[in-house]
Amino acid sequence: MEKKLESNIRDILSPGNSWKRRKDARPPEIIEAARAVLERTGAKGLSMNKISKEAGVSEATLYKYFDNKNDLLNHVVNVWAEPFVEVIEKDINEITDLYSRLLFIAIRYLEGMKSTPKIHKIFIQELRFDNYIGSQAHKINKRYSNLLKSIIEKSIKNGEIREDFNFSVFRDQFYGGLEHIGLRKIFPGKSINIGQDASDLINILFKGISKN
Repeated sequence: MEKKLESNIRDILSPGNSWKRRKDARPPEIIEAARAVLERTGAKGLSMNKISKEAGVSEATLYKYFDNKNDLLNHVVNVWAEPFVEVIEKDINEITDLYSRLLFIAIRYLEGMKSTPKIHKIFIQELRFDNYIGSQAHKINKRYSNLLKSIIEKSIKNGEIREDFNFSVFRDQFYGGLEHIGLRKIFPGKSINIGQDASDLINILFKGISKN
């Protein structure tokens, strides 16, 4: 037993396995380095050279794991957004009425935008216009859209929404309105009352779709 344990320890500490562990750890380290540079400099100051220096690797190493800067930024957005969306998907199950669900999503969306404005700015102004379909940013956006769609479908079945409802138009108004609030207030660093702005938007949209 002792010999087997010693053998396992040697295997773990061997140079080959050490390299493998280091290699497996590099993508998350590079993503975190990219996020750190992004938060400091914004999109305009972001370059693969700066990211490589932040991560402590060569620029060539970055291209072993990511196709280009756009691909790397997609992963930065995904690493931040995926757990954020998962929490929303879970928490919203505790809310039952349509108005409160829409308001909940709107508030969380604006809170997320305020906490990491530069990541959201990258997503809204850059990633959606460069090889977007099938990208990590596109997949996250679809989850946001599907979350809203599932809420609307339940409300239609419950008779809360008119039968002539057009989801695509509503989705664009809903998320487009939130993005506009971000572009107008959050990105420039202006003061914002998230609860008030979110409720102002939802009040208008809710009146347009509700049967009541």
